[in-house]
Amino acid sequence: MSSKGTRGAKATLKAIDGGLKGVPKPSANLPEVMVEEWNIIAAEMVQRQILTASMTGLLEAYLIAIWTVRECQKAIEEHGILTKTAHGNLKPNPASGLMSKAQETVARMSAELGLTPAARSKQGFAEKPVKQGGAPSGLTV
Repeated sequence: MSSKGTRGAKATLKAIDGGLKGVPKPSANLPEVMVEEWNIIAAEMVQRQILTASMTGLLEAYLIAIWTVRECQKAIEEHGILTKTAHGNLKPNPASGLMSKAQETVARMSAELGLTPAARSKQGFAEKPVKQGGAPSGLTV
């Protein structure tokens, strides 16, 4: 295992046969404040031809994780990084632990959904140059 904790080669993203042609409606379970983000991310994934109907649940989970991080940030801002116990002792705000887990989920799912810069470069946003028989770009042989 490498020092980064990753195992094996990462999967590359490819256009999916049967990918959605339009942005699907978000689930009613998605917090209202995340609907705009759903539309933005789903539109990008549709454009890149990597969003299928079966992936919408994963996208929803990703957005709920982002929402959770934001809610935890609000709770920490309101109550502080440390809170008092019933006995007056200081302890870490429970929102800190929840936020940490949600951030891990966001990082993992963003890679799985192809939303990170590394995932985008693997998919190849720029069109691949057509080989010209070894000739420099712009010249044909």
